[in-house]
Amino acid sequence: MSLVRSALLFALLLVPLRAAENSPRPLKVLFFAGGGYHDYEKLVPFLTNQLGQLVNATFDPKMDLEPLRNPNFADGYDAIIYDFCFDEAPDDLLENALQATRNGKPTVIIHCAVHAFRRSPKIREWETCCGMRSKVHDRYEPFTVMKLDPASPITKLFPDNWKTQGDELYQTISIDPKSHQLLKVKSPQDNREHIVCWTFQYGKAPVFATTLGHDMKTASTPEYLRLVANGLLWTCGKLESDGSTASGYEAPKLK
Repeated sequence: MSLVRSALLFALLLVPLRAAENSPRPLKVLFFAGGGYHDYEKLVPFLTNQLGQLVNATFDPKMDLEPLRNPNFADGYDAIIYDFCFDEAPDDLLENALQATRNGKPTVIIHCAVHAFRRSPKIREWETCCGMRSKVHDRYEPFTVMKLDPASPITKLFPDNWKTQGDELYQTISIDPKSHQLLKVKSPQDNREHIVCWTFQYGKAPVFATTLGHDMKTASTPEYLRLVANGLLWTCGKLESDGSTASGYEAPKLK
């Protein structure tokens, strides 16, 4: 083989290696779940698998609060997802969670996590981190979700009026004036309107939250999965203004 052909072959072999070197590493996401009232044994593997097909990310599920005993529990992760339903937690564990977000760790809060820690002394600070206060929900039933901000990259491609076949509508007691409201629902029970998706800044960290997602009826829909995926990407600064995923953070294509 001539030197020219050898050099050309070597250059061609380097192309995929260089592409791999230039590809961003997957986002590393710590996913907290567990507690009562929900089928987390089904929800967690489903959500982490499906989100991993939408976003270039790996998920590390934790089914209890034990990792929060370590003040540095979030080190090495790009973001935290809270999708749990614990009524209480020791002050030091909850403070570690709050401090991680205050210090700038991108945070996603899903469904019952907004209602969590109601029996804890630090509940008001957790509610501040969430960007909304809610204590109860309507009965489980179908309802229609309406888009509030068609320009937001998170909800840009979300349907204007989208119906879930069953979920719990969390009642909004109050929402922080600095929260950016994205989706709302008019209660089928009493016609009151409640915010079900928003963003917030807590300390140095962006927070994405949605009260949707009680069980598989909502969680299994492509619209909901894309909403949560976009919320995660947004908190990590990987969502473009047109709602598309930043280059390199799309889910890797199957070979």
